Amino acid sequence: MGQEDDVNASIAHIVLCCVAGQGLGHTHGKSFTHPGMHANFFVHGVLGFLHYQSGKFNNDFTAAYTISTAATRYLALPCLMADLYRGDQSLSSIHLVSGLIPFVMALAGNDNKHLGNIVIACNLVSLCVYSHEHDHIWGYYTAGAGVLAYFCTTQVATKITYPLFLALMEYCAYRLFHTHFSSA
Repeated sequence: MGQEDDVNASIAHIVLCCVAGQGLGHTHGKSFTHPGMHANFFVHGVLGFLHYQSGKFNNDFTAAYTISTAATRYLALPCLMADLYRGDQSLSSIHLVSGLIPFVMALAGNDNKHLGNIVIACNLVSLCVYSHEHDHIWGYYTAGAGVLAYFCTTQVATKITYPLFLALMEYCAYRLFHTHFSSA
């Protein structure tokens, strides 16, 4: 049963890579935070595939996958929100710092799940406020997918449902925000 779960988890991470690759393929070099969410999910998908297939490669990707999981949990939404609020430097900075604090704590081995959940919830509420102010229905969908990914994924099914819900969140976020830069 464990071998079959690892194959299913690898497939779920490949789906995440495919969806994140589409968002990553439509970013522009002048935006620094916009590719943050897409690149974060793409790298997590690649590392997740390698982690769950590490027996085939005779390598252990557990440490890299742990860092990647913390990054998807604490940095993806703040990067998206920082980019949405890129016209307001203070709000953009607050969103970025809000994700960095629990991420650095997780890297240091002091992962505080309650603080992380508060930060995630605040970013989701901010996304809903932004969606309401700018009339973006995909923002609500992205927030809903975020609730599924971060709060409704059970411990038993985490290795399969978490990347699939992240892929759903990425799919919705891609439609929420498109960067259009005029050539100078």
